[in-house]
Amino acid sequence: MRAIIIASGQAGDNGWKNWVRDGDWIIGADGGAGRALAWGLVPHLVIGDMDSLPDEDQSVLKARGCRFVEHPRAKDETDLELALRYAAREGAHEIVVLGALGGRLDHTLANVLLLTLPVLDGVSVRIADGVGETLLLRGGWSVTLRGSAGDLVSLLPLGGDAKGVTTSGLVWVLQGDRLRFGFSRGVSNEMTSDKARIELEDGLLLVVHGPSPGGR
Repeated sequence: MRAIIIASGQAGDNGWKNWVRDGDWIIGADGGAGRALAWGLVPHLVIGDMDSLPDEDQSVLKARGCRFVEHPRAKDETDLELALRYAAREGAHEIVVLGALGGRLDHTLANVLLLTLPVLDGVSVRIADGVGETLLLRGGWSVTLRGSAGDLVSLLPLGGDAKGVTTSGLVWVLQGDRLRFGFSRGVSNEMTSDKARIELEDGLLLVVHGPSPGGR
């Protein structure tokens, strides 16, 4: 099952069209459900404390058959964390998160760090921003990025060093290298064709992929 989670952060007006497919299970994380309606999408499920989803939007969604999973406002998790946990527990093998970036820095950082949740181990999760994407590699994982020559790819270790990093299809190739946590060596590499591959032996590696300024 492929899930689309729509959060209430900044998102391009048309960027969602690059990611949403027929048959996707669409989840609105609280106010993200209102954004889905603005895009012409009707979520199958809304989850959160409903503090940022106007009553009129709630009425429209309920009339369209959308299911609500409500949580108290005094909770330990953000609405996006609740949505990610719910999707993983329901068996989603792939999750694309829209509207998770921009706005407050603390929200953006927290949303990106949610990729490290243990419940997401074994699930392909991407945070998408227009044509760009952010994803997490865990030790033993690999990913093939698809884009265009000149696209920027940054590799950022999380929580410690990323060991055994091997890449192909990038200008600066790594072969079993260690990327040290807190250092900037992996920032702003470039794709040499429409595909690039990254492999990781051990650790956590954040992969940020998007067009170069002035690119596609």
